[in-house]
Amino acid sequence: MNQRFDIIVVGDSKEGNAVIKQLASANKTLMIAFVSKTFKNRTTRDFLNVEYIKDEVIFADYKNRLFGCYLKNGNRLFCTHLIIACGLKYAPLTVNHRRVPGVYHNTDDITKIAKQQPAVVFGSGEAEVKMALAAAKKYKQVYLCSSLFSLCCTPSTLKKVEQAKNLVVLPNANLLRVITDAAGKLKAIELDNYSTLTCNAIYIKTESTPDTAWLSTKLIKKNDDSYLETTKELESTIVPKCYAVGSCAVKSTKKMQQAMILNILADFKEDVIC
Repeated sequence: MNQRFDIIVVGDSKEGNAVIKQLASANKTLMIAFVSKTFKNRTTRDFLNVEYIKDEVIFADYKNRLFGCYLKNGNRLFCTHLIIACGLKYAPLTVNHRRVPGVYHNTDDITKIAKQQPAVVFGSGEAEVKMALAAAKKYKQVYLCSSLFSLCCTPSTLKKVEQAKNLVVLPNANLLRVITDAAGKLKAIELDNYSTLTCNAIYIKTESTPDTAWLSTKLIKKNDDSYLETTKELESTIVPKCYAVGSCAVKSTKKMQQAMILNILADFKEDVIC
């Protein structure tokens, strides 16, 4: 199902809630979609012109002056103004490296070279892809399991992935469970596509990183750590009317956020004061 809105805000962050509140109250004719994997207790559904959609955006594009957001449930949302307000992401809690030997969060944790069994790396962003490249230098075979259909990294990093003969990318592959032996040592992993990978090492970054893997670098600029680069009005330097606020942006202040809101309201020809 396709739905058309004026504005889509992605991410139930503090900044995302603040933007929704100001835009929805300043112009009650705006049709706004607020999309998030989960909505926290602080989110108040006080606005009739806001549709709260509990789902995950897996891809976004820009065609014919419209932003398109593909949701995990198969629906697609369109809008003229896109605001990325997603927060930070962390390693999956299903893997506890302190309880399962063989689960690591840094390629420096392993000193042995050329292990015969393969290693697995989870992630789609620049940092995770670079971790997979580093692991490929230490293991005979490395599987890079990406939750997306394409990696979200710079062209130079992607070229290195293509050149690495012992690095296999598995798109749309999410961790379902970790399989251990009788001694509690890592034996294999099971993915949600019903496949099982034998391995003796898993690498998952624990550091907080922006949850922006679903955003194409053709839509908005990212630095090497996947933070979004914007102008002083928080607008993308690639596609106009694409904004980023909060922890996912390289720089985001209340003054910049206010300038963004005024710019958006001006686009809809509403002479209001926030």
